[in-house]
Amino acid sequence: MGESNTAPAPGVVLARGRTRAWVEQGALHWTRGRRTVVVPGTRIRRVEAAGTSLTVHLVEDARDLQDARAAPASRDARGSSAVRVRHRNADIVTALASEIEAIIGDAGPSGNRQPVQRHSRRIWPLRLAAGLRDRVLHGNHWWRRGLSYAVVGLPLAVALPVDPVGGFFAWLLLPAGFALLWLWVWMTQLNTRWVMWRRGVTVRARFETVLRAENYDPLAHFRTLDGREVAAHCAREERDEITYDPRDPSRVLAPARVNSWLGYTLGAFFLTGCWGVLLCVPAVIWLTRLLTLPF
Repeated sequence: MGESNTAPAPGVVLARGRTRAWVEQGALHWTRGRRTVVVPGTRIRRVEAAGTSLTVHLVEDARDLQDARAAPASRDARGSSAVRVRHRNADIVTALASEIEAIIGDAGPSGNRQPVQRHSRRIWPLRLAAGLRDRVLHGNHWWRRGLSYAVVGLPLAVALPVDPVGGFFAWLLLPAGFALLWLWVWMTQLNTRWVMWRRGVTVRARFETVLRAENYDPLAHFRTLDGREVAAHCAREERDEITYDPRDPSRVLAPARVNSWLGYTLGAFFLTGCWGVLLCVPAVIWLTRLLTLPF
């Protein structure tokens, strides 16, 4: 005999075309395109779910949701407005109706009701420009470097008297080449191996197998030089040893045999490194022509 759970399932989103409706923080959020209307529970009289149709009866006039152009509105016998929307899945309609019923409340002793809030997003070119500005000013430093490369590099590649067409293709392919080379370095763990070779500390570790993202991965337990107990995910090799970075003990590497490491390195190189080198060749040729231009 199972238990019945009458609590509504949280986080149901009714999506139909450009219309989206969901409940969040005690209010009904109704979005149509760039416009969003937030209706508090005190502004909702009742909600009806009949099959694939959802009807929300509001306390005040129909402008609350008509501004969002979400659904046609009409008045009922009590003078409130009713907003309707249909969805092909009746279970989603029923679940959202249950969430709306849970937030319906009275105005309180003072009779004051929370106001209806309306938001309008910018059109996508303005949102894209604003997001790019925020990333350049406050994001990762690679965004600023990329913008500098795009603004300064293209005019130099085209304006310098060295083969403008070749300069344009060199400017276009060079970032992809560097990205693939960096991916090759990351795949072969060259940066981690370089750090471990310079300042790594090798210690004995105890391994256990744990479930991580539906895969069973080895987890290494070890003690640092200052006595801290650390657990980190690390591929296990023949010896129960790991090398960790004293500045960041969570960064570990299992000592591997040279032949297996070189095999992985060569495989990763042919997957990404070759293409990275080929994409950087036009830039090398263009720079060679530029440097030999005075002679």
